[in-house]
Amino acid sequence: MKRNAVTLLPEPLRRELDQRIVSGRFSGYSDFAAWLAEEGFEISKSAVHRYGQALERRIEAVRLATEQAEALVAAAPDDMGAVADAILRLSQQKILDVLIASESGDLKEIASACRAAADTARAGTMVRQERRRAVKDAADAATGAARKKGVPADAVAAIREAIEGAGEAA
Repeated sequence: MKRNAVTLLPEPLRRELDQRIVSGRFSGYSDFAAWLAEEGFEISKSAVHRYGQALERRIEAVRLATEQAEALVAAAPDDMGAVADAILRLSQQKILDVLIASESGDLKEIASACRAAADTARAGTMVRQERRRAVKDAADAATGAARKKGVPADAVAAIREAIEGAGEAA
């Protein structure tokens, strides 16, 4: 796939263009092409427009992902473990979407998405480890308290099993 000429711009100039496109509400591409020409880069209005459309799609995807994450938190405010898992899955899906839809084939963009995927995988591992640690702590506390109150050993074991089973199901 042919790369859009805008993706070849120096990073600071491309960031400035991104800001101008967003603040211009994704219109005025002739002006942006003229500005780039003043900066020494002859890029057609059509190329800037295509780049702007792709930028708008990426921004919309982030906005949608944010709304979905907020909806997940609102739907399950008392179960942060489930919310964290859902957000991680959603994030991984969005990162995969970025990789698949990468129009420019920009290695920096792909590397960034891969790093983000690795970060979310690590975050998922940390969330699961923290949940296991919390379940173990809860089981230890409950069974310790039960023993102190003289609860029979088989009942203590059942309490521990119920807590750990609930933790695995979550």
